Amino acid sequence: MIPDLPKSYSSYIQTDGYYFPSVWTSTYWIEWFLKSEQYYIRTYIKYLRSEEYYTLVKPVKLLKYYYQRKKNILGSRLGFFVHARNFGTGLKIYHYGSVIVHPKAKIGKNCTIHGNCCIGSKGGFPDLPPQIGDNVDIGQDAQILGDIIVADGVKIGAGAIVTRSIVEPNVTVVGIPARVMNSKL
Repeated sequence: MIPDLPKSYSSYIQTDGYYFPSVWTSTYWIEWFLKSEQYYIRTYIKYLRSEEYYTLVKPVKLLKYYYQRKKNILGSRLGFFVHARNFGTGLKIYHYGSVIVHPKAKIGKNCTIHGNCCIGSKGGFPDLPPQIGDNVDIGQDAQILGDIIVADGVKIGAGAIVTRSIVEPNVTVVGIPARVMNSKL
């Protein structure tokens, strides 16, 4: 599910480019000065992408560990626990809060997370994490647990607990356990 990787560092960082304002814009400097929530989230994603670049594209152990450490320090302050190679390009995280992702989980392109979510394995099966498709929107406090597959374009409602595969694309799921609520998006 992870797409082809850009070869240069700057283009790799720009894989989430629409989410990062240019350093030459007033938006960037206002957020930097105010140290807004989005500034710290963008910085975390930049460290995550830098770690991935120096792990996958141009393996340089010193830089990999440098960015991994910076990502982990900032992540512990924000409540984010994400490993390199979990997400495809276009990752968006909208709020601080606990975002916990299993080290072996694979999430496709353009994933949106609204905060306080868990993507992990079920108890007793630690090596069976979920596989999530492209363009998935994960609502506040949602949990995706176990060896399941979530199709492309699925919207997971706030507070939903997904324990079974969702193979139909472009549906909305809600509830505990999550059930398909709407198949017309």
